[in-house]
Amino acid sequence: MKTKKISYKYREWLNAEEMHEDSKKWFSELSFIKDEHKFLKNLIQSFAIKPIDKKEFGKISDFMKAIEENRRLMVPIFKQVQKHMSQLEIMIDKVDQIDMEQAYLKTHKKLSKKMNNYLLDYRSVKEKGFVVLTSILKKSKQKIALGNPEYKIKVT
Repeated sequence: MKTKKISYKYREWLNAEEMHEDSKKWFSELSFIKDEHKFLKNLIQSFAIKPIDKKEFGKISDFMKAIEENRRLMVPIFKQVQKHMSQLEIMIDKVDQIDMEQAYLKTHKKLSKKMNNYLLDYRSVKEKGFVVLTSILKKSKQKIALGNPEYKIKVT
């Protein structure tokens, strides 16, 4: 007589409030990153104006391309998060729609993985870029007073 081996899967059932909090957090993080992309673009452009050698300019250009690629990848994720937030009603409408609720949960888990991967990628791009910008700043012999590039210390 053969016995059937039963395998169990652990499935975490998130409640609607937890999923809503996740979605709000994702939306907030992506909105912040959207603003940060603009800031980084302006920062990079300020470096491109300064006299730097070709090698450093190439590194800055690579950083700019990486930020732009990251921004391009963010757009569909941002739209998915917005859509996901608007569909939360499926979970709280007091109507039993098991298939739709399970699909919502599945989408939530996929979106969670996408967000984690995206955030890791973004942080990596930003970290590498800041290493480049920092090295360029350290190499720069010119010392400028913060906030006022025209200010010069007079030696008497």
